[in-house]
This record gives sequence, structure tokens and C-alpha cells, in this order.
Amino acid sequence: MVFTEFRFILFFILIFCVYWALQKNNHRKFWLLVCSYIFYGAWDWRFLFLLLLSTVIDYFVGLMLSRPQVDYSTKGQEIQTSEAVQIPETKEGHIDLFSWDALLIKPLNQNQRQAWLAFSLAVNLGLLGFFKYYNFFTDSASNLLTFLGLPINIETIEIILPAGISFYTFQTLSYSIDAYLDKLKPIRNFWDFALFVTFFPQLVAGPIVRASDFLPQLLTPKILKEVDFRGCLILFLVGYFKKACISDNISPLVEQYFASPEIYTVLSCWIAVISFAIQLYCDFSGYSDMAIASAGLLGYKLPLNFRFPYFSTSVTQLWQRWHITLYSWLRDYIYIPLMKMRPKEQRTELFGYRNILILMLLSGLWHGAAWHFVAWGGLNGIALVVHKQWSSWIAPYKVLVPLRNMLGIPLTFHWFCASVIFFRSSDFRSAMQVGKAFVFLNSSGTQNLNVQVVWIFVPLIIVHWVAYKGWFADWQSKIPSWSFVVFYGVLVSIILRFTAITPHPFIYFQF
Repeated sequence: MVFTEFRFILFFILIFCVYWALQKNNHRKFWLLVCSYIFYGAWDWRFLFLLLLSTVIDYFVGLMLSRPQVDYSTKGQEIQTSEAVQIPETKEGHIDLFSWDALLIKPLNQNQRQAWLAFSLAVNLGLLGFFKYYNFFTDSASNLLTFLGLPINIETIEIILPAGISFYTFQTLSYSIDAYLDKLKPIRNFWDFALFVTFFPQLVAGPIVRASDFLPQLLTPKILKEVDFRGCLILFLVGYFKKACISDNISPLVEQYFASPEIYTVLSCWIAVISFAIQLYCDFSGYSDMAIASAGLLGYKLPLNFRFPYFSTSVTQLWQRWHITLYSWLRDYIYIPLMKMRPKEQRTELFGYRNILILMLLSGLWHGAAWHFVAWGGLNGIALVVHKQWSSWIAPYKVLVPLRNMLGIPLTFHWFCASVIFFRSSDFRSAMQVGKAFVFLNSSGTQNLNVQVVWIFVPLIIVHWVAYKGWFADWQSKIPSWSFVVFYGVLVSIILRFTAITPHPFIYFQF
């Protein structure tokens, strides 16, 4: 069920009306949980069991990690725990050694806590690895052995990639890791935890939500009067426009070029690559906008996932503004732990650069089980390292800062377009063909795409720049209600006029 489909609008209206009609917070949450399972099951009901398995395992791991910790720091024979231990009793006054509470007060030592965390990591990454990477690694191993003169036939199997598995796996992992690090108190209410994992607005394509941000929101009942209806409706319409009017209309032109890039001219290459950069941004940020708006209409707040990345003045700034929730996740759970593996005095620049490359290579692999995705991540890792080194070199020369800022936006966007060729291409051969035309202006093709599409870029840049500057921010809250209703109706009519006839699936559904 895609956000731009009419059936989703009807589905959400039903959810919205019943949700706000219910009075008790627990009833509302249970209604959202049921609807979230229906939303996910509409794609393929069989993978509901996989989603439930991941939910149950990480909930149970959280319970185990909530047990008090043994402290061996005291020199005496007494074992100290992190909290007072009280054995629960039954109503008759007898000790109940078989209750959950009795189980959860038994202290854990550090090795046991690590074992529970390892169990969560093994199960979640094992499921992700099997469904997303099994064929990739078997093919790669087979090709490597053949290259070494040891031909072996490793059979691949037909595997359907569960929608959103990369997203909800990272969400549940962050819960287990934060619980292990004592950054959050594990939750006892299973239904609240299940809603955190399955909340339908962001379930299949993000933003990636942290338990520490979402679970506290479940504790307090939502108040209808506190919902910013105007802001959420405008944000949903903006996201719909990005996806249905821009991304879906550009998609056929991009597909036409990348199907046979060798037959097209250099100009067509530039048009197609820039069009894909626009398509990718509008597709994913459009989904994020609609997800944030849908959650907002229900009283929940999801994190920002994009912050005008194409106006970044450097590659570093670009990746601080693009898919923010993914790269903050990778930073907090991979990059920072890698850096902490050495004492501060031993953290050389080379060590930091190595960790940046590891981070971006994993980012590429997260996006797709293919070597051209890994290459895309590696190229951006190299760009981040080069920019970091360059910034340290020119830091003493303050006079160069204005020039750097002026040239930074076009150079950063050009680099992103050049690297995203590997993201869009189906294999290395095709990527090299397109890259040669885009970077070195060298192509033997003679056919041209529709050059008139270039004129669409101009108003898009202007509108995006106006939004970036915030010149009309919060305008919807400053006009009378009747004016907003009329204006919103006019906007809907115009947008529906430019909606693509054939809707396309969200690009990030495949990840």
C-alpha cells in the first residue's frame, strides 16, 4: 500500500476517525497496532511472522537486560547489585519463584549481558543477512573461487525481500543496544514495544526511529487540540507532490536512458543523471514528509530525515542532511564505537579516515546487495576523507572561505550526481559507460532524450530555494480557516492535475 494511492487515503481516514473517537490511550494504541499489521500484511501477510519474531526477540532481550547488574568492585564476599532486590510474593504470602518479576530480579553479570546482546544481534542480523544478502555473498564467493581456479557451483535460491526489513531491523537493534548501554530503561509493556516496531507511517521506509524518542510518546494520551492540522496537511501535500508529480513523472525518462546508456549523447547523459538525482530526492524525502505528516495527525512526532541536502556546501554537510536518521544511526552505533576502540591519544587521522570508509562501505551495502552499491558507498567515503583533509589544509586561510562556500554547492551536487550513477546503474559495466559520458564528456551515442525537460529544472530550483530560505514558513497558520480550506482545495486540484498516470513504487521500498 503506497502513500500516494487512493486506497491509502481511505485507509488513513478510517484510522484517523476511529483513533480520535476512542477515549482511552490504551485503546488508541491497540487500534494503531492492529492497523499497522494490516498495513504491512497488505504487501505480503506471510512476512508478518518475521516482523513478529523480531519484535518478540528484542522485547525479551530487553527484559533480560533490565535485570540488575552484578557489581564485583567491592572487595568483600557480598555481591552488590545495581538495584535493591525484592522477591515477589503471592497473595497468600508465599514466595513466587516462577513469576516474571522473580525471573527479572535475578542479577546478571557482564558476560551474561553481552550474551543477551549478542543473541539479539545474531538473530536480527542473521535474518537480514539471509533475506537480503544470501544470494549476494554466495554469488561473490562462487565468482572468487572460479577466479582462483577452484570452480564450484553454489546454488542460489529465490528469496523475496521483506519490505522494510532494513529499517525495522535497525530500529529494534538500537533498542537492544541502548538497553545494554543503559541509555534507556527497557519497557515491560509488550504492546507498546510492538507498536514502536510496527508503527505504520515509517514501517517500510523510515525515518529510522529510536526507541528513546518514540516510546516516551506512548505514555501520555494525545490531545486533538494540540495537533498542528494545517502544518501536517501541507507537509503531506508537499510530500505527495514530490513523489506523485515530480518523481513519478521523471521516472520514465530515467528508465529510458539507463536501459541503454550507450546509445545516447553526453547531453542526454547529463539530463538523465540530474533527473535521477531529483527523482531520488523527491521520492525518498516525499515519503518521509508523508510519514512525518501522517504520524503528526495522530499526535506522534517522527524525526526529520532530510534538510535540503542539495544546497550543501560540502560532501560532509550533504551526508549530515541526507537520510539523517540512517547516518546518525551508523555514526552512533558503528563509527563512535570504532573510534572508542583506541584511547584518545592513539586516534590518529588515518584511524579516523579508516573508520569513515568502513562506515560508508556499510552504508552502500545497506542500500543494496550488489557491488555497485558498495562502490557507491566507497566513493562517498573517499570524498568525505578528501574533504576532511582539505578542510584542515585550508583552515588557516580565512580568505578562501567565501570562495569555498560559493563553489561548494555546485561542486557538491556534481559529485553527488557522479557517484549516484553507481547507485542507479544495474551493474559496473553500465555504471562505467554512464560515468565516462557524465564525467569525461565522452560518448559515442547519437540519440537524444527530450531536452525540453531541462526547463522543468528551473522552477523546481526556485521553489526549493524559497523553501530552503523559509520565506513562507508557517504561512498556513497566519490565515483564516476559510482561506486555508479554499487555498488547500485549489492546491489539491492543481497537484492532481499533474499527478503521474502510472504510480511507481517508492525507490527505498527495495532496501
